[in-house]
Amino acid sequence: MVKSVSNADNEIDGAVVVGGSAAGSAQCVSVASGSVRLESLPEVRELTEKMQDDAKETAKSTKSVRVIRKTGTPDSQNSKKRKKFKKRLPVKRIVTMSLLVIVMGLLALVVYETYKLNDIVDSIHYVPGGVSFDKVEVLVSQSEMNRFESQTDEITNILLCGCDIDKNGTSRTDSMIILTVDHKHQAIKMTSLMRDMYLQIPGCGKNKLNAAFAFGGGNLLLKTIYSNFGIRIDRFVCIDYNVFATVVDNLGGVEVEIEPMELEQFNKYVKGKRNRLSKAGVYNFNGQQALSYCRIRKVGTDTARTARQRRVLTQIMKKARTISPVDAQNLLAVSAPFITSNMTRNEMTGLLLDGLGCLNYDTLELRIPMDGAWTDKKIKGIWYVNADINANARYLNQFIYGENDVAQSLSLRQKKSDDLKSKHDRAAFEKKSRK
Repeated sequence: MVKSVSNADNEIDGAVVVGGSAAGSAQCVSVASGSVRLESLPEVRELTEKMQDDAKETAKSTKSVRVIRKTGTPDSQNSKKRKKFKKRLPVKRIVTMSLLVIVMGLLALVVYETYKLNDIVDSIHYVPGGVSFDKVEVLVSQSEMNRFESQTDEITNILLCGCDIDKNGTSRTDSMIILTVDHKHQAIKMTSLMRDMYLQIPGCGKNKLNAAFAFGGGNLLLKTIYSNFGIRIDRFVCIDYNVFATVVDNLGGVEVEIEPMELEQFNKYVKGKRNRLSKAGVYNFNGQQALSYCRIRKVGTDTARTARQRRVLTQIMKKARTISPVDAQNLLAVSAPFITSNMTRNEMTGLLLDGLGCLNYDTLELRIPMDGAWTDKKIKGIWYVNADINANARYLNQFIYGENDVAQSLSLRQKKSDDLKSKHDRAAFEKKSRK
């Protein structure tokens, strides 16, 4: 039977068969004249509404839709759904296959980059790790330490050492910085340790802090820090100063301001006449210039020297945030052969990947010993920094493990003190220059 459905007036013209049987018997409703409203025939209304829904979807260009229904065949609605499904299936397949190609491409890229990263990590020089602190005597009082907090998974401490290796292979730690990755407060903390601190070196008596590395390498240096400050650091990374200049050059230089009082010492250490400076000011230092700036001595003693080192390191970190992944990989490839560490290869890879998520962290700085917690000491004509280990252990633990406002307060206090010292040294230099 044929039914004509008009979208315009919601009416059915002609005869409608409802509930037809296979034998052909049917209950008929005859409409002789005029029209029958849908409201008067519930069965017709229900069927017609279904048909209207289908018609609305396909009647954008026509005003009516003719539907033919035969006994024993699927109804028109299900038939249309199957037709739509068949039409849409190729599109879905195309989208799905495209996504699979993209995902597989990304996975291939990750595998390739990881493979290259593993090659780079393998070129690092590894030394046996597994530092044991069990038999190390702790010299500071228990109240100054936060041993349990130091085990938190959200804070990672690594000792960075700038090593100066001479032609005989002897290595000295020219700079020591505790690098703290604090995921809890989203901060990168750098704590300079003055190399001339007069401390107890386990098994070697009292000496300057940097002597610990010469006596027993990085592991003995870690034990010395734990013994005197109560900070348990398991890993160290030592970077040869010979590659420092290369790193800075690969970053395109770092912006540093050099003061008149630093100029003479700067030119003393810099290699190459073209790298010397005739006047003070703000420069984009190349590698050799940045290295010379970090090694300036006799200007503000070692306190100012550590400040200069942190200043350059901060600029390097800022520059590193702007380079592309490819440039970062090339930079790492150049540096890796000059790195020594007691980390495992997997730990090193994890650290490098973890560092990608820390590029936007705040940077805080500190120096140990802090001003007011140390005095000068001379022994047989040699100058030492005599540190109050209890006071400095407290400051160090607060800075690394304390709340963010405490760490910021200590960092600001240190900066103000360094600025005041620089102002004093600047005035003394200008007075001397006028004579």
